[in-house]
Amino acid sequence: MILALATALSLIACKTHKPENDKQVQTEIAVIKQILENYKKSINLADTTLAATFWLTSPEVSFLHPRGHEKGWEEIKSGIYEMFGTRFTERDLKSFDETIHLYGDMAIVEFYWIFDASFGGENPVAVQTRGRETQVLKKIGKEWKIVHVHYSGMPKTGEREGF
Repeated sequence: MILALATALSLIACKTHKPENDKQVQTEIAVIKQILENYKKSINLADTTLAATFWLTSPEVSFLHPRGHEKGWEEIKSGIYEMFGTRFTERDLKSFDETIHLYGDMAIVEFYWIFDASFGGENPVAVQTRGRETQVLKKIGKEWKIVHVHYSGMPKTGEREGF
């Protein structure tokens, strides 16, 4: 009877006890949320110096998008950041429905975005695009770094091509 009671109490304790690293997980998530904020700021400012603080600046990183595929930090700088900086006179990237999944020293960030911008020179035209994005981050030493981004437009409802 005592053994059964002890076993039952142990099971209850296991179900109600939070892992000791919950605080650490929350800290990691807060750091990754800040990286997302810095990412949006770097796009809005077309700032590669800021971007280099949270991207892994190596040939192994990649950025997949509807217009192409940048491979390596140098291509991302010239392909994505330079494009945003020269093509749009004003940029405002906003995100919503962010989700962060931690897998040890890897993390996946998923979110939807709205991008408002001005396009063109003397008579800029306001544009808005919407989409979704996945970012893969790796913890290197004590720092989280983006190693891959994949973004696409919003899904087309009512169309089920490929199914």
